[in-house]
Amino acid sequence: MMHLDHEDVHGHTHSHDHDHAHEHHHHDCDQTACASCGGCEHSPREELMALMKYMVNHNAAHANELAELAKKLADMGDKTAYEQVMLAVSDFEKGNLRLSTILAAMQ
Repeated sequence: MMHLDHEDVHGHTHSHDHDHAHEHHHHDCDQTACASCGGCEHSPREELMALMKYMVNHNAAHANELAELAKKLADMGDKTAYEQVMLAVSDFEKGNLRLSTILAAMQ
């Protein structure tokens, strides 16, 4: 497992163990950590919107990682694998479009 430090949606740094090498941002709101930003005085709607916004950005990052992987597969001459991974990228992008549309409607 990898140990990563990262910031949550309030900008606080948290440490978590992860099995992979890129960052994940979690919203773990505890009273001590949130004291510097005024605490967790957010409505359930604000919390949900922050989580959805995070998920859109997180999924976009994964889509970019997958596209890079697909390019490497193409460079190795594996056209079939490239095409399948690019279909996965398209799926991530379609899901993100739906989430983005919902998020925009909620604002």
